[in-house]
Amino acid sequence: MKKKTFPLTILLSLAFFLMEGSFAWGQAIPMTDLGTLGGTYSHALALNDQGRVVGGSSIPSGDYHAFSWTSGEGMIDLGTLGGNHSQAVAVNEQGQVVVNSSMNDGSWRSFLWTNGGGIVDLGTLGGNSCVARFINDLGQISGTSTDSEGVERIFFWTPTGGMIDVGPLEGNYNEPTAMNNNGQIVGWGIDGSDYSRAFLLTPNGPMLDLGTLGGMSSYALAINDFEQVVGGSANDAGAVHAFLFSPGGRMVDLGTLGGEFSEAVAVNAHGQVVGSSSTLSGDTQAFLWTAAGGMVSLGTLGGTFSEAKSINDQGQVVGLSTTASGDMHAFLWTQNEGMKDLGTLGGNSSSFATMINNRGQIIGESGNNILGRVRVPDSRAILWSLPSSSPSPEEQIKKMIETVENLIRSGQLRKGIGKALIGELHWVLKKLQREKNRTACWLLHSFTHQVKSLVKSRKLTSGNGEKLINMATGVGICAYEWREHHKKCGNK
Repeated sequence: MKKKTFPLTILLSLAFFLMEGSFAWGQAIPMTDLGTLGGTYSHALALNDQGRVVGGSSIPSGDYHAFSWTSGEGMIDLGTLGGNHSQAVAVNEQGQVVVNSSMNDGSWRSFLWTNGGGIVDLGTLGGNSCVARFINDLGQISGTSTDSEGVERIFFWTPTGGMIDVGPLEGNYNEPTAMNNNGQIVGWGIDGSDYSRAFLLTPNGPMLDLGTLGGMSSYALAINDFEQVVGGSANDAGAVHAFLFSPGGRMVDLGTLGGEFSEAVAVNAHGQVVGSSSTLSGDTQAFLWTAAGGMVSLGTLGGTFSEAKSINDQGQVVGLSTTASGDMHAFLWTQNEGMKDLGTLGGNSSSFATMINNRGQIIGESGNNILGRVRVPDSRAILWSLPSSSPSPEEQIKKMIETVENLIRSGQLRKGIGKALIGELHWVLKKLQREKNRTACWLLHSFTHQVKSLVKSRKLTSGNGEKLINMATGVGICAYEWREHHKKCGNK
């Protein structure tokens, strides 16, 4: 089998890692209360690299509505499909949001919301209900829907092809848990023997049973864009251990922190895995697993419990942990500084963090008496932002414009040529501001080709050309599009 290489994504991620910088570890990380839609509580469920947060909030009537939040727009009510309740569950890098809404007949349906584009009802597989779970950067959506016979099936939806049935594993129940940017779906299904089995599903392809670690059951919880899957599986002794499954391979037992149980919940682009494990003393602690270092404990905030929920491509981890006083607090862990308490809103005793993006922005909630994964009615959606968060794509493009202007002023680039390049970058910026990110990325590809042509015709020095191209390929939002472009061009 041909060895798969992916240097571009790794280099981009390493670039972000180097931009992590350092901040005073004793300094509180800035926290933003995202507010509500007029009610008393809100919940944050997903976050993209542009800082758009989605979730749900109570409204003055007491009903619950989906929201989208950005620093510029604040919290926007995304409405419903006619019922009283809705909840936004996922958002991609284009700012497209997937929402589940109750209907007047008590069933649930899903819709796609875009800023300025309104609502698109996703439909069903012939039944009366649909619950979407994920959306990737290509605008592909997956979840479950009932068919004409009332059987719940996994669906795959695209803007051009609509909703298709991608079927269950052998048995009568399937639970999709994650989808990557290749449209591959993982989860678990009940097989003919009534045991759960982890699966990997490729639309228009077979559903792959990922097997087990020697026991009877397994379940998959996350997948990255390199088809690495993580979850939990019973071993031959019946104990559940965290696993990593890689393309063309088999399940690898990630071990434990000395106890009998472990579970992996997230994997980043470098194959770094996080989850939780029991210890020799019987406590539960968050772990980080790497191919080089194996499984290591991330510690706690002074209590006996911690659980990792998310890891970004810089290796920063977030989750929740008990403190010495027994309260549950959100944490951030980094390789250099270890575990830091993210704190709570004033007057609250508890908080937890559920997701961190590649800019170091973290979502979670703060309230009172939050225990583990349970959300409580008085909690509020929170956004923490690391002071050293990497620049936004818009900021990166503005920096490129400034660089070209400096080349013109210094006489290193003819004014007419420079103005043309700046014009291209302004188009990129405009598309980013309208959240048309895929178009922006392809315009950026065009920009790099123009720069290469200028270098080839000696109208721009190779050093200056390389600098502009490196700045373009460093725009993190375009990492996936750059990889797809290189794949199509046959670059390794």
